[in-house]
Amino acid sequence: MILFKRKALLIGLFIVLLIISIYLLVTENYPQVIYRDNSLPDAEKVSSLNPSTSESVSAKNGGEKDFFVDYRLERDRLRSQEADYLREIINNPNASQESKEKAQKDLIALAEKVEKEMNVENLIKAKGFEDAVIILSGDSANVIVKSEGLSTKEVAQITDIVTRTTGFSLEKITIVERK
Repeated sequence: MILFKRKALLIGLFIVLLIISIYLLVTENYPQVIYRDNSLPDAEKVSSLNPSTSESVSAKNGGEKDFFVDYRLERDRLRSQEADYLREIINNPNASQESKEKAQKDLIALAEKVEKEMNVENLIKAKGFEDAVIILSGDSANVIVKSEGLSTKEVAQITDIVTRTTGFSLEKITIVERK
């Protein structure tokens, strides 16, 4: 009787975990990286991963497009705006001491995030990959690598670099190939 109850409890637990997993997949509550085929016409290309911007950098610049260059430019522009905003709070004489301290902490965290991203990207390129960008968000990392196909060894190299630099576990790292 006790053995039956244990089995029923375990089966019920697995069913609940399965339902939660399916729910998370359906609601897409995880970081997404959108892959766009390079064969699309220029007007249809989207290179910005920030959903709050209505125009992509690719649509703004004419000529040949490079996802990695465009993404870095857009990321740098947004980071610069964020840093300027935080500096305004820090230098505002009307801001409370609490908000100034929070802005200082946020500015330091932003600088650390930028440094980690730059280190990871440069280390990945140093391993022989043509280009890469990393997107750090909360406790996860998304890596986009310019590649025609990654081998198991190359995936291991990239995850090793990301885990050593960021401290994130393997489950928190997503690697996306981009041609």
